Amino acid sequence: MKRKAILLLVFLCFCAFAKAQISTQDYRIDSLQFKMYTRIYVGPQLQVDSITVRKIFCDWCSESQIDILHQEAMRQSMIERYNPKYRKPGQHRLALYVRFSKEDFKNLNSTDGY
Repeated sequence: MKRKAILLLVFLCFCAFAKAQISTQDYRIDSLQFKMYTRIYVGPQLQVDSITVRKIFCDWCSESQIDILHQEAMRQSMIERYNPKYRKPGQHRLALYVRFSKEDFKNLNSTDGY
């Protein structure tokens, strides 16, 4: 009987520890995630002709925050242009996700840049 009680106690401690670890790994607790659509246009000679940001999903962002998100979308698209699946002529659509900590994103209003 004593052995069952000890095993039950160890099991409950393990479950509590596992639940605590799962909740600390969730990004939604301390950060914000934004979705952005961009397009890469590749010319017939496999050169990138242009990169445009089509849409940034943030209804409550200020202008300075939208500008920072726009810059980040351009930066990620510039990196993605080297992906082999975008080395074909034509238009390629990208969906990008960016995460900022809540404190850093709040501070974007008061500073000009990163």
